[in-house]
Amino acid sequence: MGFNKLKYVYIGTALIFLVAVTGTLGYMHIEHASFLDSLYMTIITMATVGYGEIFPLSDAGKIFTVFLIITGTGTVAYTATQFIDYVVTGDLTNFFGRRKMNHIIDNMNSHYILCGFGRMGRIIAGLLSENKVPFVIVDPEERMSESADEKYVFVTGDATHEAVLKKAGVMRAKGLITVVDTDVKNLYIVLTAKGLNKNLYIVAKVAQEEAATKFEWAGADKIVSPYTIGGQSIAYSIIKPYVSDFLSMAMGNQEYGIMVEEVVIQEGSVMENVSIVDSNVRKIGIIIVAIRKSDGGFVYNPGPNEVIRAEDTLIALGRKGDFEALEKHLKRG
Repeated sequence: MGFNKLKYVYIGTALIFLVAVTGTLGYMHIEHASFLDSLYMTIITMATVGYGEIFPLSDAGKIFTVFLIITGTGTVAYTATQFIDYVVTGDLTNFFGRRKMNHIIDNMNSHYILCGFGRMGRIIAGLLSENKVPFVIVDPEERMSESADEKYVFVTGDATHEAVLKKAGVMRAKGLITVVDTDVKNLYIVLTAKGLNKNLYIVAKVAQEEAATKFEWAGADKIVSPYTIGGQSIAYSIIKPYVSDFLSMAMGNQEYGIMVEEVVIQEGSVMENVSIVDSNVRKIGIIIVAIRKSDGGFVYNPGPNEVIRAEDTLIALGRKGDFEALEKHLKRG
């Protein structure tokens, strides 16, 4: 929409230039005036400033001047109207907003690309933003007004197209999440993205269970079925209500204020090569549920004498304040 309006501004500008050239050449041919005098006469005639004639006009020159006044003032008025319409409708603001947004995307690295901004996409975007994970949203609809309110970065376009994914920085991205409306589109996005960046970590939504295998073949690293997860959640809320409550709590339900977090132990950390009992994490208020070792294996319900190594990832349970205290504790190392 904005491009269409801007197109008419370009057309009007081109017409003004064409009329100015025609007027200059016309005076030079009819009145044998110099280039500068002809150009000056053309400009003051189009602008209707009323400075008067700078050289005597013949009958042919007068007729030409009448023609120039009609076409020149009409062209200037048309262009001014189109430009004002472009500014008033907010397209000029959006134009500069898009330029700023493109600049932000060009400077992003190790970010995530979220394809689809429907109901599920909005939830994912909110959680990513809440956890300060850098991401770009790709959606076919223009989202400039929403991005200004929600501080999201958008690329408008079809995520199945290579050019659109490249514009979102797929070559520099860390991962991609696709939750568009159909399995076919999600599958095509996975194929396209994996073809552009083989190291991309891809999470894909699948509606039909039988399509899951095809997503694996296409290169999806994680396949999520919202219907399966939703059905299991409903069933557990009846069969195992307390388990359901705990899972809700672990997923960050604000009513409980407890969450599950991943904590990566960096080399040189105060917790490197230290047993759980000597790490004092329990005093901070953190419960270590599992440890993902650097070799990819998991240690569930680790004992107090389990030694924490560099590059281990702690799967821990605690409150937000507890994790902030843990972060400060780790930084001291």
